[in-house]
Amino acid sequence: MKLSKDQIQFIDRYLIKNEVKFWDVRLELLDHIVSSVEDKITNEQLGFEEALLQVHRGFGNQLIRGRVSKHNDWTRGLYQANNGFKKFIRDKQKEITRKHRRLYWKTLPKFLLSPRFIIEFVLLILLISFIYQYSPKAAAILACLACYIMEFSKLYFGLFNKASRRSLRVQMSANLGMLFFSFSYFTIAGFGSYFEDAVAKPYIFLILLFICLFPFLRHAHGLFNSILRDNSREYKMLVS
Repeated sequence: MKLSKDQIQFIDRYLIKNEVKFWDVRLELLDHIVSSVEDKITNEQLGFEEALLQVHRGFGNQLIRGRVSKHNDWTRGLYQANNGFKKFIRDKQKEITRKHRRLYWKTLPKFLLSPRFIIEFVLLILLISFIYQYSPKAAAILACLACYIMEFSKLYFGLFNKASRRSLRVQMSANLGMLFFSFSYFTIAGFGSYFEDAVAKPYIFLILLFICLFPFLRHAHGLFNSILRDNSREYKMLVS
């Protein structure tokens, strides 16, 4: 037996009320729950309400005590607890993070050897070298900005783009590269503290640091953009 459109919309609203805020996770759950409810209605001869309550409980969510009868508000059992869905989201976060990391390291060698990146990297080094002759500090700032601007753009799209803000896949992808980003932040803080009284600060160390970090952050940014495009396309199809 196939569920009606109203029943499917009810399940979607039920997931939203249970704080499944990421649309891509909710879509996956919706498909799974609809299929499970249909199976129970067909194979176990259950009504829609009882079938959905059993599927809800199957995710580890608690039901109200006592028998749910036609005299009770059966929906109370759907919203009493959502621990099962919270666990499902945590598991999806771990799964997506593992997939992104594997994809990142698998595609990194090909990215580093791509003509586009090589040209981009060489031009950046030449520009930094040129500026360094006149102002080592300005060259260090440029090298820093070349890395930081990519992370800031990920933060921007992750916060202000509706499709991205509500997508777990995009949010986890945005975290890729944060390890390198955090390392550079603490290095800058240590550099400023250690050479605070130095007349001529050795900016060459910061420049070399950011030049080494740039390929890793650039690749993470490229993967993020690819996932962002796919996510936006899927979201437009969903809401259209």
